[in-house]
Amino acid sequence: MLRRALLILFAVVLCLPVQAQQDTAIATPPVQSHLRISLLTCSPGEEIYETFGHSAIRIIDSTKTGKARDVVYNFGFLDSSPDNTVMHQFLTDRVHVYLATNTIEQFNYQYGEQKRGVEEMVFLLSSEDKAKILAYLENNCRRENRYYEYSSAYDNCCTRILAIFTHVFGDRFVPAQVLPKGVTLRFRQFTDRCGPQTIQHKYWFSTGMKILFGLGADRIPTNMEAMYIADYLQDGMEGATVDGKKLCDKKTVLFENRVQWPDVPNEPVIVFWTLAIVTILGLVVKRLRILGNIMSTVVLFMTGILGCYIIYVWSIDAEPGWKDNFNVLWALPANLIIPFCGSKIKARYSLAALFLIFVVFVVDLLKVQLIPLSEITPLLLALVFVHGVMYRKAISKTDRLAAA
Repeated sequence: MLRRALLILFAVVLCLPVQAQQDTAIATPPVQSHLRISLLTCSPGEEIYETFGHSAIRIIDSTKTGKARDVVYNFGFLDSSPDNTVMHQFLTDRVHVYLATNTIEQFNYQYGEQKRGVEEMVFLLSSEDKAKILAYLENNCRRENRYYEYSSAYDNCCTRILAIFTHVFGDRFVPAQVLPKGVTLRFRQFTDRCGPQTIQHKYWFSTGMKILFGLGADRIPTNMEAMYIADYLQDGMEGATVDGKKLCDKKTVLFENRVQWPDVPNEPVIVFWTLAIVTILGLVVKRLRILGNIMSTVVLFMTGILGCYIIYVWSIDAEPGWKDNFNVLWALPANLIIPFCGSKIKARYSLAALFLIFVVFVVDLLKVQLIPLSEITPLLLALVFVHGVMYRKAISKTDRLAAA
């Protein structure tokens, strides 16, 4: 009896390792479970191209070692060459960028040096879905696929990341609503909601951007389109779902934001009001008549050049938001040549220019296009006086010639 019991016990012991190995095999995760994929959201920086923050994808592959283990996929790196310099790209509004890969050490060094904040949200995805995202990014890293033409609202780092999820998951991916219900904003207004720390100290950039914005920037974007700014992409992803399940884990802070924003005056407003006051004084005070003539020419040349640039960026169709721009009604390109024209032409032109300035206010009042009146009012006031005095002088000269 004892011998039979010992044999049974020995048989059970022999079976235990085999059974344990089988359990381990069943519990082994799928091939791609070693991937950890997350969204990195970077706070705005001091440079113009850092104004609205940045988004990137981080992938940690635990099966790899060294630099290949922890990689950041960065959309939006500037591409330049001796034949296609960055300056040339900005002047032609055709900025070429590409998808670059960096080690996490390189990424951390860059943002640590810039004192910019970085937050991370890990994607709670299945092994198969992680593999699809990695495959999509690797395909985009291929030389023939990595380059694209940058667009501030339609093709940037955020829209490229969003495209990964819409392409890989389709209708399975549902982003969160990034704006409260009842709040409708035009494209141009999204930049203002980024906060004073990101835009208001860059007054020249902000003013120029508002003047270049046309009807395209006054379109109300869809919820998906609204995620073209890093903070809005993060908000959309934070509450997003895939197959009805939460997409992201809670966000964690990798770097605290330590950027010190300079307290600078609004230089465009100061310059424009100074320009307007000096011009008006020169035109209404007889002793300052020479100054008035000089300032009138300056105002006309400045607005004429600006009008030419508005027409230029509109015509090359570099940014959809810059098309059909009613700001060209006051920044008339013909202002460049009108000082050299005859009295009759000046008289007619001045009346037409004054009427068009009136139309600009109507366009803004009816919300056809939001005109940056808070920035350009001094310029409009100066132009009213310039055209008014030009008309009076032209009529006076024409009457004298007729009398002679």
